[in-house]
Amino acid sequence: MSRTHRITRINALLSRREGASLARMMDELEVSRATINRDLQTLRDEMNAPIVWDRHRGVYRLEPRGQVGPDYMVPGLWLNSAQAYAFLTLQNMVEKVAPNVLGPFLQPMRGLLKQLLGESDFPLYGLDRKIEIDMPAMPAIGDLDFQNLLDALLKEQPARVVIRTKSGLEHTVSGTPVKLRITATGWSTDIRRRSDGEVVTTDVADIARVMPAGEEE
Repeated sequence: MSRTHRITRINALLSRREGASLARMMDELEVSRATINRDLQTLRDEMNAPIVWDRHRGVYRLEPRGQVGPDYMVPGLWLNSAQAYAFLTLQNMVEKVAPNVLGPFLQPMRGLLKQLLGESDFPLYGLDRKIEIDMPAMPAIGDLDFQNLLDALLKEQPARVVIRTKSGLEHTVSGTPVKLRITATGWSTDIRRRSDGEVVTTDVADIARVMPAGEEE
């Protein structure tokens, strides 16, 4: 079993409610105590895994809510060549739609996939230049405001959205974003207002600021 497979298996064992003892990990993976300890150290140091030792139960487990450092990296992703090509194509599409906001997150992954394909002798076939995406550019909205909008949308949490009218005046809509829509004509978002439950559609280009419901302007 490769080290990558071992680490993925250890992650699965530690993710269980009951956790996993050192003896169980050694038995299931058929490796020594020293190997398990090295893999646990890799999970902690290189992947920021929030591993804790439960002294009373004698097991290791993951404690995501206790993690205060960098985000825990997702371990173990195996793709065949066709899946890797499809994933790179999807990344190209998403990055071209919102390069300033999503591009920085996708670039490292795209580079890693290209490197892995190269090491495996899979040609890239010029994906970057052979697939053209004709989509409207992302409207001018601040990175933090767009992140707040996405957080509220994905977590179904209320937010305060400051909208700028055509005349330059601003008004605030308090509610929960329920959909982000990207069409050939532009970007818009649907917001369910807290006051009456009505869903209103707003052009993302008209959004001046987006703040969590409890945050002051």
